[in-house]
Amino acid sequence: MCLLLVAPARGREIYENLKKFQLSGHSAPASNLILKRDRVTMTFDGTFYFEAPVAGEIRGAVFLGRGAFSAEPPPGPFERSHVRRMLGAETVESDFRTAVLRFADDTFQHIGKNLVPAAAVPTDASALAASLDRQILKETGANVAARLAISLWNREAPGFFLAQFDKGKRGRFTFLLDHQGRVPVATFSINAGEVGLIFAHRDLPLGNDIWTAFHSLEAYQKRRSVFSDAYDLVAIPNYVMQVDVRDPKKALKLQLRLDCVSTVDGLRAIPLSVGESLPETGSVRLKKTMRAKSARLANGASIDVIQEDWEGGLTLLLPSPLRKGETFTVEAQLEGDFIRDSPYSQNVYYPLLNGEWYPRHGYLNRSKFDLTFLHRRRHRVASVGMRIREEASKSGDSDALTQWRMDTPVALVTFGLGGLESHTEVEKRKEGDLPVEFFSLPGQIMPIKEDFILAELMNSVRYFSHIFGAYPYPRFGATYHPRSFGQGFASMLLIPPTDSANKYTYSFIAHETAHQWWGNIVAWRSYRDQWLSEGFAEYSGVLYTSLREKRNGEKELIQALRRSLLEPLRTEVGIRQGRLADVGPLIFGHRVETRETHGAYQALIYNKGALVLRMLHFLFTHPEKADSTAFFEMLQDFVRRHQNGWASTEDFMAVANEHFVRTPLAQKYQMKDLNWFFQQWVYNAQLPSYRLEYAYETQPGNSVVLNGTVYQEGVPEDWFMFLPVVARSGRDGVARFVVHVHGPKAMLRIRLPRKPDEIQLDPDEWVLSEKTSTRALR
Repeated sequence: MCLLLVAPARGREIYENLKKFQLSGHSAPASNLILKRDRVTMTFDGTFYFEAPVAGEIRGAVFLGRGAFSAEPPPGPFERSHVRRMLGAETVESDFRTAVLRFADDTFQHIGKNLVPAAAVPTDASALAASLDRQILKETGANVAARLAISLWNREAPGFFLAQFDKGKRGRFTFLLDHQGRVPVATFSINAGEVGLIFAHRDLPLGNDIWTAFHSLEAYQKRRSVFSDAYDLVAIPNYVMQVDVRDPKKALKLQLRLDCVSTVDGLRAIPLSVGESLPETGSVRLKKTMRAKSARLANGASIDVIQEDWEGGLTLLLPSPLRKGETFTVEAQLEGDFIRDSPYSQNVYYPLLNGEWYPRHGYLNRSKFDLTFLHRRRHRVASVGMRIREEASKSGDSDALTQWRMDTPVALVTFGLGGLESHTEVEKRKEGDLPVEFFSLPGQIMPIKEDFILAELMNSVRYFSHIFGAYPYPRFGATYHPRSFGQGFASMLLIPPTDSANKYTYSFIAHETAHQWWGNIVAWRSYRDQWLSEGFAEYSGVLYTSLREKRNGEKELIQALRRSLLEPLRTEVGIRQGRLADVGPLIFGHRVETRETHGAYQALIYNKGALVLRMLHFLFTHPEKADSTAFFEMLQDFVRRHQNGWASTEDFMAVANEHFVRTPLAQKYQMKDLNWFFQQWVYNAQLPSYRLEYAYETQPGNSVVLNGTVYQEGVPEDWFMFLPVVARSGRDGVARFVVHVHGPKAMLRIRLPRKPDEIQLDPDEWVLSEKTSTRALR
């Protein structure tokens, strides 16, 4: 986290004193002392030892004695099941014998009432105070002293609170109450308005277990909360960066100009994130992060920089407070060993983390970017937007300069560098020609079928422009990168050499291309809405593959997505009982992935997200004409309304509801909305099974009546769903019907002109289920 504070000398002094966390010797006894913070209750029997006052107030304490910690999980079955899975308990409870508290609120008024004058400080208490900040920095990347300074200097209310407990049955764990959401957003990517976290560090790649995350009690009582960006301190509408990658194996060097706007009055401290996802494992975050070398305002006034070892960002101190709406420009220099040099593909370089190599404020906030790369002549640079120039540099005969510019505000940018070769085609459009470019490797290094990849890029962007709305950027491209996954930045994909003509390649390239719409044109509002990006892109890949791979390509992909939900739970130590479908709802976002549920993020946010969108596709489709026009019109409207912005699940629901009421299915059954659908499939995690049992009733002439019962199992008794029934006769005779099932079973009675050869319940697997079957009764 990066911090900017007013009055640098005084700001630095306050920060350094907070960082020292030096105990004064003042203490206070505690006998059954109860401290409540939101839904957490802490009970203390022992002694508090207090920090020396900082800016006239005590901001920290160490407790030795005996205590108890208790926190009810927030409302909702899945927060409770998450606690149960992580802790094997219904609530977060533990005893403890030590606690370390840091606070910018009124905690001292509660725990320091019986203050005893200075005396000798126990060695254990001093050691705990000295180690807390260093420990949290190393294990999470969060700078507690900097967070306290931000709270104090920006006069945040309510103030920040953190407490770490140890030597009880749960071992060492931490409770964080951050009403402005700064640490949850910057450190844990939790930005849906949650203010409280209870977590524990684990010395493994996943790093920290989040036991529970919650909104304030007031938010639950009012059934209303705000997203964390309501507390953003600045907007950064424009970045101008000079990126020096002349020696990529040693350093990435940045000269930055950040055009900023204050969003609060009295702004003194601004947190910025950079490299926050670098792991603790292997000391990567310590060794590789981008470090600030200097910072100042454009008028020359110095900005003091705070950045500690292991920190996932920086801290800067402004020279004077700013008013809401006041514009200012920060100029800074950063440098770090932040380039990935793949041992499998020489002479190709990318940032260690493609979205975290430059400082940012908040979560996926949009900016324009002007990027000038200084590099060796033997290298080429691929990035986002338009290439403005590519020429020799005045700095030396062996140097070159390439400038890229993105004039549309986007959330994230990246680049690729190395011995790349440009291959270009032009997509003819009525809106104007669209250059399509693929940066590949020379054939002698790695043979790649550039023509095939270019064709797939052009085909997919053409197809998605038709069904989702016009592609908005002036260029579309992709760049080779030596990793096993892809990423879709605005106007540029990062892809491995995927050039085999099969359903997996078609789906993969189309998925990444679809991120131009799902993730870039329309970004997800919070981590709870990530399925709107990954699930939508995954289903987009299926749609495209249905056109490119005629031999059951779509069917096989759909079946693979469905099978993934039935996979057992994989933990760090093996397989446990359960299935991925039951881990949590789509709105849990990345939190579904834990040490107890490996693979849940892919299975749920990608795969189930795609299948949920596919069910909407079915509900919007004309049941007799098999016409999907209404579905794609709904998606186009969704893109139009939220273009160059963000959308939440609720935003998508509003658009879907508005369009659904006009569909034949809604009008036939007088449906007013799809709230029932989203409640079942997005906000809950049930997986039904369906079976149809039927028999024929002979009528005069050749006509028959199909009498059947559709059973809906494995879900609550009020579960409601529409299901397709298909009757086939001869080679080409197909009749389609829709049956609505509310509750455990529904009766089906359909008059047919003649007895069909076959009856099938949902043969195309439109409706997600564990199992769907059809049986004729004799």
